[in-house]
Amino acid sequence: MNGQQLHLELRGKLLPAVLAAWIAYLTVDFLMHGVFLASWWRTTQPYWLPPRELLRMIPLSYAAFAIYCAVLTWLLVRLYGARVNVATGLRFGAAAGVVSGVASVLAAYCVFRMPHMALVVWPASLTVESTIAGAIAAWTLVAGRPWRRAGLVFGVAVILLILGVVFQNLLLPTPAEHVVQ
Repeated sequence: MNGQQLHLELRGKLLPAVLAAWIAYLTVDFLMHGVFLASWWRTTQPYWLPPRELLRMIPLSYAAFAIYCAVLTWLLVRLYGARVNVATGLRFGAAAGVVSGVASVLAAYCVFRMPHMALVVWPASLTVESTIAGAIAAWTLVAGRPWRRAGLVFGVAVILLILGVVFQNLLLPTPAEHVVQ
């Protein structure tokens, strides 16, 4: 198979790779922020929108994550083509996450009142999410059956989300004053 044919084959795998990366990104985002960092986010509550408004805005952030994963996956194909592999996806995702995380938190920190720890938490969490999205995108791109891999990512995500909700509600319950009315 020549380089042109391989590039066309990889382009045909973009949609399942983007979908798998996005699902992984959303899952890691929920686990990281909704479960493991939930107590930190509660202590910074004065900086955030009221719970009802925040809930209303979440779909917009999910759309932003989809755009991010689409560009990340497209860049993997565009820059690495036939050389794309999971290790490349990990490295590229991590680099993109660091750059995006640091740039976005510094820009936001300049105009919004934010806790100082956001300068660490924001880029670190974005780097972890981007690293996993890059690896999953590459893993899906190199698959013979990319839709099967996207389905596997979805299945694992459902299990992790259920475990995260159980863990969040049983082991790290939210105080009553944070419940959306």
